[in-house]
Amino acid sequence: MEDAIRRLVADASRHQNDPEPFLALHADDTSLVNFGGRRVVGKDALGQAMRAALATPLAKVVTSAEVADIRFLRPDVAIVGVLKRVSDERDGDGDPLHASEGWLTYVLVENDGRWQIASAQTTPILKP
Repeated sequence: MEDAIRRLVADASRHQNDPEPFLALHADDTSLVNFGGRRVVGKDALGQAMRAALATPLAKVVTSAEVADIRFLRPDVAIVGVLKRVSDERDGDGDPLHASEGWLTYVLVENDGRWQIASAQTTPILKP
């Protein structure tokens, strides 16, 4: 199970700029709060928000993800802590990011033998 979850996290990171495979990793009723605090509910709304962001300089903000821990609430529900590192390649185009790292918390559910993202919350790590 943990290997499948790690693959899901890696796939989400790899497809962060490719809406169709990224959205396929999410449950229909997914809920996401991004690095900037914007909340989106539902796969359709997530797709719209993602496509809109990718049409802006935000497409040049890319992240990497490293699984820190996996906790099972039930055999089909997991909470995954992920260290997210942010690389801003916008060349000064857009508001500067307030942090270069964040903690991403996923709530994953297993549906028909396939893990999906039910919820994702990213909290920036602010350094003094």
